[in-house]
Formats: sequence, structure tokens, C-alpha cells
Amino acid sequence: MDAGATSKDTAAGKGKKAEEQSVRKWDSTAKEARGPASVYKSTIPVNEKDYDEFNLWWMRVWGDQIGSMNQKTSIGSVRFTDVDSPRGPVSPVDTLQLFQVKISETKGLMWPLQVYGFVAARDLLDYKRNIIFQRERDNCQIITDGFPYLALTGPARAVVLVDPVYFEVVLKVKGTRQSEDQDLIFIADSFRDTGPLDSSVFNCVYTSKISTVELTFGHIIMSVEAVVSMKVINGSWPDGFEGVFAAKTASINDMAIRLVMTDDDNKLPLADDGRIKLQRHVICAEIEDGEYLEVLVDAYGDGGQRLNDGLHFRPQERGRLKGTLEVDSCEIEVTVTWFLIKWC
Repeated sequence: MDAGATSKDTAAGKGKKAEEQSVRKWDSTAKEARGPASVYKSTIPVNEKDYDEFNLWWMRVWGDQIGSMNQKTSIGSVRFTDVDSPRGPVSPVDTLQLFQVKISETKGLMWPLQVYGFVAARDLLDYKRNIIFQRERDNCQIITDGFPYLALTGPARAVVLVDPVYFEVVLKVKGTRQSEDQDLIFIADSFRDTGPLDSSVFNCVYTSKISTVELTFGHIIMSVEAVVSMKVINGSWPDGFEGVFAAKTASINDMAIRLVMTDDDNKLPLADDGRIKLQRHVICAEIEDGEYLEVLVDAYGDGGQRLNDGLHFRPQERGRLKGTLEVDSCEIEVTVTWFLIKWC
């Protein structure tokens, strides 16, 4: 050992080397060795009375704990990254990962639609709404028949699949006046662990008299929770380039979670300190050998030029990993914070 080096320096060096080994650059030329995940599709007719009955039943069973049906989950993410011995069981668990919510069919409604309401999941952790999408009437999302997907912003934390998970969906279409608003769909439905050997994709198609709404989600086995953050550390976003940042897991490599995209002026939504204001930030990934979380960026210029980059993060039980994405001269530091999930 160098006489000037201390044991602390050596430990820091080992820690940095281990972190570097856990983060590697994405190879755009490499072919995906693993095939797409299994997809299971089901069609479920919706009866609006079921939603009312769900509300009554849920309050009868859990009302003393949640207070009201409108309560949002009080459990945050990144709870046990820096806690050596949290109370209660923490471990890799099965989770649900929401990929997209699509309004695939409407009857008697004219596109585009001004949609508001919410999509939420309830699990056994606190029985409250874990919001996936939420818009108020004065902040509707305008969707078109060419791109009929809701702009998801959640969940606030992992959706834990230990007992059944309940999906709660209330969507409406804004009219010229509030009295002219129309109910699009009301959903209260449960999803139970089907015991897949590998992580799988589920496409649940809900049909009502007015619309058809599709929820596509992944059942991620033996997963840990990750929180992604990004910050511009050098340069600036290239002028005139439209960009999308996304994340996906190796186990379900053909479904991505959109984290954020550039605005109408092709600018990144930045805070004063250079942090990128992500639309979604909570992701779950398997912790088994060979698994990884991929964070990637695609940028497109007016002249057809394409720039892309990506990082592979090896899932951890706890801690933080960092890597850098490069888009032209813009350098973006990506931090992934890992932790085990407390499941009861």
C-alpha cells in the first residue's frame, strides 16, 4: 500500500469501484438476448353499481384506519435506504408496475377528449389511494384518437402484491359547462397474485356502455424499489431536439415507463439547481442475478438526427448508484436510490 494512503482511502476506492461495476453504459448495438415477457389479457365488463358497492365495503372494513376514501397513501418512497434495522419485515417482494392506461374506444363522444379524474391502486400497506394519474377539471388532459394514453405520474411508492391489489378508476370528460360533463368510466377491480415463474405483463380491458379502458401493468417478482432522479451537470439540452427519458427492466424489456419528455418548446423541465422535474420516479426491478434497470434517453432533431444513450443499473438492496447520460454536449447525472420494501 502507498505510504500516503489510509485505510479510509482504500475503502472509498473499493466502494467507488463496486459502484462502477454496478453501473454500465448501454450498448445500442447489442441484441437483446431475452425474449419478451409473457402477456396475459382479460376483458372485464364494468357495472357502475360495483364501484358504489366497493366504496361501501372498503369503508366498512378499513374506514377506521383510512378516515375516508379520498385519503392518499401516507407512505413515501426511499424509506429504508439509510436505515440499518427498520421495524417490521423488509425484503424483495412481488410488486405491480403500471405501464400505461389507454382509452381504446368511446361511444357517442367526439375526439379529442378533455379527460379528468384519477387512477389509483390500493394495497395492504395502508389501504389508501396510491395515485397513478390525477387531473382536476380545470387541468384536463387532452387526448386524441391518435395517442389515447393518460400521462401517468405515479405511483408515489411501490404497489405491493402480497394481498390483492385493488384498482380504482374514476374518469370523466369535460363538457362546455360542468352540467355537460360525461362519465367516461368507473372501475373497482382486484388483481391477485397468479404465481408466475417470471415477471409478466397483464392487459386488463374494462368495457362500459360509453368506453373501453385498458390497464397494462407488470407483475414484477422478487423486486426492490428504485427512485430515479436526474440533474444536468454540464452543458445544455441541444436546441431544437425533442427528447424522451424512460426506464425499463430486463425482465420486461419491451415495456418502458416514461419518466419525462421535453416541453412544447423542446426544453427540459428544470428546477433552478439543474434538476430535471420528472413526471414519474418510482420503479421496481428484480434483484436476481442478471437483472438490471435501464434508464435511457432518445432525442430527435428537426433534420431527422437522432441521439440516444442509456445506462444499466444492477439492482441493490439499498444504497445509491450514479451514472451519466450524454446527449450531444449535455451531461445528465442519473441517481438511482434503492431500498427493500416493507410489506406489512
